[in-house]
Amino acid sequence: MITMETLHPQYLKTPNGIPSFVVLPIEEYEQLIEDYNDLTIIKERREETKMSLSELKQNLLKNNV
Repeated sequence: MITMETLHPQYLKTPNGIPSFVVLPIEEYEQLIEDYNDLTIIKERREETKMSLSELKQNLLKNNV
């Protein structure tokens, strides 16, 4: 997971010196998007019923997967 310590942002400023854009290396941007997607999936699945590994194996065998 990417952290503030591993990001290398460059700030683009207006003529008045106010930051208005951030530029990131493409690898860092892609990692941020991947982390965001992972966290979104975790949030969506948080309420799902949990099962043990043995239950999962039994279900897979039962359904011939």
